[in-house]
Amino acid sequence: MTCQTCGNPHQEHFCPNCGEKRHDPHSLSLKHVVEESLESFTHADHNLLRTVRAVLLQPGKLPAEYVAGRRIRYMKPLGFFLVVNLVFFLLSSTNVFNQPLSSFLTYSPYIEFGTNKTVNHLLTERHETLLTYTPRFNAAMTSSSKGFLVLLIPLYALVFSLIFVTARRTFIEHLLFATYFMAFMLLYMLVVTFLVAMPIQHFMGIQAWVRYGDGLVSFIILFALAIYLFIAFRRFYRTGVVWSLLAAMLSSVTLAVLVFAYRMVLFYKIVYAGH
Repeated sequence: MTCQTCGNPHQEHFCPNCGEKRHDPHSLSLKHVVEESLESFTHADHNLLRTVRAVLLQPGKLPAEYVAGRRIRYMKPLGFFLVVNLVFFLLSSTNVFNQPLSSFLTYSPYIEFGTNKTVNHLLTERHETLLTYTPRFNAAMTSSSKGFLVLLIPLYALVFSLIFVTARRTFIEHLLFATYFMAFMLLYMLVVTFLVAMPIQHFMGIQAWVRYGDGLVSFIILFALAIYLFIAFRRFYRTGVVWSLLAAMLSSVTLAVLVFAYRMVLFYKIVYAGH
């Protein structure tokens, strides 16, 4: 039978040239369309669950599998990250990537970067009070903090390429590793938010949380990420125990720096751009 898509005259159940399924005149029946849709949904659902399980429980496995060419059982890296990022965007109102305006105006190291002067100048220019500006800033920060996370992937890929410069990996391979790692980080932060941050915030109260809770949760996140990266480095880059440990610690510290820089970029973006 001839393939309806590419014209290959040797199509069987699937075309060996383009993969198109053999046309069946009865495939447009309601029963067949429903069955095919359910099959596609179930297949995607299984791949998603399998990918989530591997990312959470087997650090470094997915980028290693992808580089080795074993890809069909898991979601593609960028597609998986976008799904996780969407879930993170919908479920997480408070996360490590954002801070309320009060933190930028009160605590170090933010105030060392002129945050008070910047906001005061803005309020004077607009003839607005801090009381009315704060809710708008906080709402914009909550939204923006989750909308630009994809930008951290190439930054982290650059970090990994510098740390493992002798591993003879291409930048694309570092990018794959960074993409799966960022997806894990967002999933892990969701778990920390609901099982750790929210209970602590409820127990401490909002004022104590702003002052002490963020640092505590950030430490918990960095400690767990260091352990995760240690295992992932061993599996993907095949490095020794000592170097994997040092690289994991360095990567965790780098993450703290990137998160701080990300917060500051968002702060100035919101102040100057207004959103």
